[in-house]
Amino acid sequence: MIVSRKISVQAATALLAAFAAVVLLAAAPSPAAALTWSPLPGTDLSAGPSNNAYGEQVAVGVDGATTIVWQRNNGSNWIVQARTRPAGSGTFGAVVDLSAAGQSAYSPQVAVAVDGATTVVWTRRNDGSNLIVQASTRPAGSGTFGAVVDLSAAGQNADYPQVAVGVDGATTIVWQRNNGSDNIVQARTRPAGLGTFGAAEDLSALGGTVGSAQVAVGVDGATTVVWNRWNGFNSIVQARTRPAGLGTFAAVEDLSAPEQNAYGAQVAVAVDGATTVVWYRNNGSHDIVRARTRPAGSGTFAAIEDLSALGEDASDPQVAVAVDGATTVVWYRSNGVNNIVQASTRPAGSVTFGAAVNLSAPEQHAASPQVAVAVDGATTVVWRRWNGSDNIVQASTRPAGSGTFGAAEDLSALGGDAYDPQLAVGVDGATTVAWNRWDGSAYIVQSTTSGGTPYSLTLTKSGAGSGSVSSSPAGI
Repeated sequence: MIVSRKISVQAATALLAAFAAVVLLAAAPSPAAALTWSPLPGTDLSAGPSNNAYGEQVAVGVDGATTIVWQRNNGSNWIVQARTRPAGSGTFGAVVDLSAAGQSAYSPQVAVAVDGATTVVWTRRNDGSNLIVQASTRPAGSGTFGAVVDLSAAGQNADYPQVAVGVDGATTIVWQRNNGSDNIVQARTRPAGLGTFGAAEDLSALGGTVGSAQVAVGVDGATTVVWNRWNGFNSIVQARTRPAGLGTFAAVEDLSAPEQNAYGAQVAVAVDGATTVVWYRNNGSHDIVRARTRPAGSGTFAAIEDLSALGEDASDPQVAVAVDGATTVVWYRSNGVNNIVQASTRPAGSVTFGAAVNLSAPEQHAASPQVAVAVDGATTVVWRRWNGSDNIVQASTRPAGSGTFGAAEDLSALGGDAYDPQLAVGVDGATTVAWNRWDGSAYIVQSTTSGGTPYSLTLTKSGAGSGSVSSSPAGI
């Protein structure tokens, strides 16, 4: 039996279930161990010397190929660059310039389709006066990114793009664009099997400025976009959803209460279609993290749930969902002296989030949390924390089958500040983290990668047949 890794997360889960049914496991695997990270100081990705690089983002394909993008100053302008570590390789390839020289480009984002097609989006000052959203795609099986495509219309600024890819390869990009008086959320989608994006669609209503648009796509193709919008009195979180198989987004939904400002909306979709949106909102005295979930099969979001404790400010929530539906939200919150990173999880099958747990040590400030979940449910959180002399990137993992996060581990080296960690997890559990770090003359992009998640598998033959079990690539 040959097991291929070039499958979707959902297909991988189904394949593992089928595999277990065929070969009769002698015993259920024990919970996996914590991740083992590559030794410090990490891998330098952006070219030097003396030119700053920021805004790193990371994406991992189902075959393990990993692409990291960032923006770097070339001495006169900012350009978007990328490096890719091919499947089965331990080394990143050469730096590739994606945006054209001559005008600065910013805020890259990256997403990978099931077949390996990789799309990068960014904002560029294309005509010298206005920002436009652009994209470039490296087709499946190719080593080269294609021509740059302009997505937003010229004439007014468009920025802060985000990209999400469905299981079928359909790619949706959202951004905010000024219409002459307000910023509005727009979207364009490249349907599965096509090489061209459809027309831009306005998602937010006119008359109130918007910000922080985010997009997530379910297994069935249903696409949810969230943002915060000024309603004339306060900033509120809103959402629109394009149901599976339909080409039109449904009406705008208000998710946060209108009495106080709400910001920083993030969205994640479970395998069964349950959609969770998180944000932070002022309650009149402090900022608190809140969530709303639209259950699988429902068209309505449930009631708002407070995740962070009252009494101190909490901010910057992020959310990730496991294959079984377990949902983890992370944020940072003041403990009265320092900001600490916290997490709350809604277990599979539950409708309620559990109590918040502290992940970073309380003695120094921590911020910028990010979270990702592996196929087996292992959950990794990264953040930056001040150690008294430097900002360093740290990580903590809750192994599959465990209810407890492990101790924080340092990922970046001492001696230079490190910021803004980002991470992505492969099907095999290998986790790649990227950040920017001061090397003494400039900020450079660095990364580190953990090993895959090891499991013991015992096979017992049933019947009189014969044969062998192998995997491609080798290593089960």
